Amino acid sequence: MGSVTSKSTPPPGADRSRHRGAAAATPSSGRRSGPSARLASREAEARRRRLRWLTLGTAAVVVLAVALAVAATRQPEPGEGAVPADVFQLERQPMLGSPDAPVTVVEFADFKCPYCRDFTLHEFPRFKAAYVDTGKVRFYFINYPFIGPDSDTAAEALEAVYAQDPEGAWAFIERVMQRQGPEDQQWATPEFLVELAREAVPSIDAERLAADLRARRYRDEVEADRAIARQVGVQGTPAIFVDGRFVDDWSFEGLQAAVEEALARRQGGAAPGDAE
Repeated sequence: MGSVTSKSTPPPGADRSRHRGAAAATPSSGRRSGPSARLASREAEARRRRLRWLTLGTAAVVVLAVALAVAATRQPEPGEGAVPADVFQLERQPMLGSPDAPVTVVEFADFKCPYCRDFTLHEFPRFKAAYVDTGKVRFYFINYPFIGPDSDTAAEALEAVYAQDPEGAWAFIERVMQRQGPEDQQWATPEFLVELAREAVPSIDAERLAADLRARRYRDEVEADRAIARQVGVQGTPAIFVDGRFVDDWSFEGLQAAVEEALARRQGGAAPGDAE
């Protein structure tokens, strides 16, 4: 018996054009039948199922990677749980105030950041008089250079000055901020920074400082500070933490509110790192 070409007749009311398309896609040998056809159908379905799972798995991995990247780089939200004090490595950072002060404030800054200059010259003097000089706050400075290559040079200069004269580091910070150049220019050269150190810290050994900058002797310390900033989620400067809690408003009034809240927690018996 010769082969018979199968035909498909749509049921009444069906879309004939759709069925014509299906028929056109059917091989001329006719519709498959028998065990081999069923096996082929099951294999095709299994391939489609594996492809669906592969697609879903790939999408899930992409979503997870994006979520982790966002979580790792986002700026902390005000009021989030406190960062443990040991993360900041405070024992090697410049500190101003009484070591027995109840509240710890940490600033991350870039010497080329104009907002850091505003904070240092306009907000910090009032804050220092109200809280650091009165024994309520210990204030720490941590480098977070990110604006330009000379941000690193200025940060390394601070580390070198601090190694020679820990108390003189604060005068150096203020002088660099006073003489800050344009953000888009590389003004923080070793020669200029040595000149500023001479002006701000008369006891500084300028030759030793210049040699330290040429050798990049304190590069590792700056890299360690940068790693701390990334670990706690800093994305811009100035970034200020009061008892480990990020404070979005770095004005005097914003910091005043945060410090008063920290003091109230202390009076209530809570440790700096305790969650609210």
